[in-house]
Amino acid sequence: MLTPIDIQNQTFNRSLRGYDPEEVRTFLRQVAQEWAALLEEKHSLKQRIEQLSADLAKYREMENILQRTLLQAEEASRLTLQNAEKSAALLIQEAQQKADEMIKAAERQKSQLEEAIRVLQQRRQDILLELRTFLTLQLERLEQLTQTVPQAVSSSVPAGSHSPKPSPPPPAKSGWAAKIAEKL
Repeated sequence: MLTPIDIQNQTFNRSLRGYDPEEVRTFLRQVAQEWAALLEEKHSLKQRIEQLSADLAKYREMENILQRTLLQAEEASRLTLQNAEKSAALLIQEAQQKADEMIKAAERQKSQLEEAIRVLQQRRQDILLELRTFLTLQLERLEQLTQTVPQAVSSSVPAGSHSPKPSPPPPAKSGWAAKIAEKL
């Protein structure tokens, strides 16, 4: 490559009617200065290109990193959304199961209460029947007593003797009514 010093030191052969040597040297100096400026500019532009290429590579790497980050963020948000949907579905399923269990428990309790009501109604009917039987027996006994007392008063009984005790009515069939009837 031609350098500015090569241009300045360039010599030409002399001929009879040649160029003025001083003009040629002046011209060569100007060309050398211009050439030096062009070489400097070329060098400066080459450095600028290298810098811009390095910057471009850096920016491309940053772009790649940003794209990967964006893809990762999209994937993370998609996974988060899927997890949230799964979690919501699980919560709904658990709530449904709890609701079903509560309904079953309420139905069991309802059945138990209905059975208890049925047992209490049956017990009420049994008690009413026992009470009716007891009262009927007591009425019969009362009638027997009222019938035997006037006969006992009308018959003359010696003072020292006692009238025979009327026979007790047949015992009632129910438990507590029979006990009360026996005590009377």
